[in-house]
Amino acid sequence: MIKSLWILLGCLLLLCLFITYQYIKVSYYDNQYPDNKKRDAAIVLGASLWHNKPSPALRERLNTALKLYRTGKIDYFILSGGLGDDEQQSEANAMRTYLLEHHVPIDKMILEDKSHNTKENLQNTKAILMGIPIHSLYLVTHDYHMYRALIYARQADLEVSPAPAHSTVLFGPYHKLRECIALWKLYLFH
Repeated sequence: MIKSLWILLGCLLLLCLFITYQYIKVSYYDNQYPDNKKRDAAIVLGASLWHNKPSPALRERLNTALKLYRTGKIDYFILSGGLGDDEQQSEANAMRTYLLEHHVPIDKMILEDKSHNTKENLQNTKAILMGIPIHSLYLVTHDYHMYRALIYARQADLEVSPAPAHSTVLFGPYHKLRECIALWKLYLFH
């Protein structure tokens, strides 16, 4: 009985250590900013839409990319996000509308509107970029999401530089724990 209790406690301790390790990984980009080098484009990963418009979280990602554009760090936006549940337009199309409202010329935007998750975002973006003279890229997503997004970018053979969006509208600990679960899923099933 006591031996079983020690084994259970040991397993719980290992689980806590693993969760802490993952939490540290997803927190790595909390205080990171783009390296401010000139790149051809920024890949902006989609997030949910609210009433057919970018959610506050997606607007944070778009505003991060807009800052890169307005400071001359990028020339193009690659807007990546398909049609989500209960959405009437793709996330990429909603992002394009948002950027048009912020005076970005339509010819500065490339849409990837078929993906349904981060892995597909980056695989589909890689396919779109084949034959297009865009070589240097920023990757724009939230700081807590960046670690996993960079793993998928490497798997898709995309060389990207992180440009994390820092949220003022999301509850960070909740999203970081969700991201830890997504990392476990990635490690176990991919």
